[in-house]
Amino acid sequence: MKDTDQSDGTLGFASSVLAVCAHPDDESFGLGATLAHLTGLGADVAVLCFTHGEASTLGKWSGPLREIRSSELAAAAAELGVGRVELLDYPDGALSTVPLALLSGEVERLACDVGAGLVLVFDEAGITGHPDHVRATEAALAASVDVPVLAWSLPQQIAAMLASELGLTFLGRQPDEMHIALQVDREAQRRAISRHTSQCTDNPVVWRRLELQGDKEFLRWLRRPEQAAIRAESEAPERARHGTPAHASPADDPPAHASPAEYPPAHGAGSHGHGGRFRELAAEWDRRYEASPQLFRSEPDATLVELAGPLVPGRAVDLGAGEGRNSLWLARRGWDVLSVDASEVALRRLRSAASSEGLSLGAVVGDLLTELESFDARHVSFGLVVMAFVHPPPQERRELLTAVARAVSPGGHLFVVGHHIDSIGLAGPQDAMRLYTDDDLARAALGLEVLRLERRRGVSDVEETGTDALLWARRPA
Repeated sequence: MKDTDQSDGTLGFASSVLAVCAHPDDESFGLGATLAHLTGLGADVAVLCFTHGEASTLGKWSGPLREIRSSELAAAAAELGVGRVELLDYPDGALSTVPLALLSGEVERLACDVGAGLVLVFDEAGITGHPDHVRATEAALAASVDVPVLAWSLPQQIAAMLASELGLTFLGRQPDEMHIALQVDREAQRRAISRHTSQCTDNPVVWRRLELQGDKEFLRWLRRPEQAAIRAESEAPERARHGTPAHASPADDPPAHASPAEYPPAHGAGSHGHGGRFRELAAEWDRRYEASPQLFRSEPDATLVELAGPLVPGRAVDLGAGEGRNSLWLARRGWDVLSVDASEVALRRLRSAASSEGLSLGAVVGDLLTELESFDARHVSFGLVVMAFVHPPPQERRELLTAVARAVSPGGHLFVVGHHIDSIGLAGPQDAMRLYTDDDLARAALGLEVLRLERRRGVSDVEETGTDALLWARRPA
């Protein structure tokens, strides 16, 4: 075993630890003994779990599985001495469809909040190869937190025995790939596992693994303490130049290649912004889309094509994406696209079109302002923010435009276009208060470098001609 250290001092340097996992029970079935060891050393331990595990087919239960597994997680965490648990609402079995930037933003946010000195994850191969396990570890490594990352691993010999006995896939590591053989007391882990009643009943895998491994857990560094220190030192000048805190997102992360799927917004299923008012809006737009096989034009906005065409693809968000004419064009260009709209019907068409072309993008039903506020709170920003023909009432429009500008990363661009008030009676809403003025977009550009602020005439989002207000701006790097 390479550079093995079995002493408590190996992990005792971290007074605060963040465990990142995909499902309720991962913290116990996999990481339990290590987490109990860390709390025994006096560390404050927090657990970030991306899903409610609602898609599980293991075990036996009666009642709503989401709520059951949430309660089980809380009880198990208490057995392990975990002080804080954050259970998010991303889709069980489909984490790979969620843009990596969103998941890594969750890790960054909580790591900053708890002052994590160590992040604990599953091995990059996911132990069983489960895509959700793999994605959770990818998110932890992609997060802009300059702390060591340690992975729970399975020795190849144990993996082979489990695979032979149980007929399941296990991905192990050779001795020279692992760095720490940790002597553990499994009492707390066994209690925690038993708290996951819905998952540990008729589940021989976890108990057999514990039997085979005895009092040893094996860990490997994905980012060593010295590597984390070098990374922090190398990124310090850039952060200082941009005034970016140590745990904030980078200006423009590499694209995170997601697959077409809807995933819930980070603030949780069912919240979707402004309650009943949003539900009414969503229902109205669903009705409008259902009444027509193609409500809006399928071609991307011509000015967007002109302006964004020369840009190097990165991370983009399309607000009010509708059936996806702009999202699809961006995805074809190689952008990592997140599409947000109130209408499930419209986004269903978008996902179908993306899937038929083999394109990767994420699509979420949500209130635009709520989603933007969530991005801001989690330090998630975009190299390109697009909002085309979104026409809320004046007060909401002011708030929305302010939030839209905040979502642009340093060096990134903002594209906003909507029907100008001169179009009243010709195009767009027939309520003049919902149409744009030049001043609306000028205020939205505060803090940005305005590249174009103009009116244009011609075909816009539908087969009609009117005047549009257009803003193309850039946030200084």
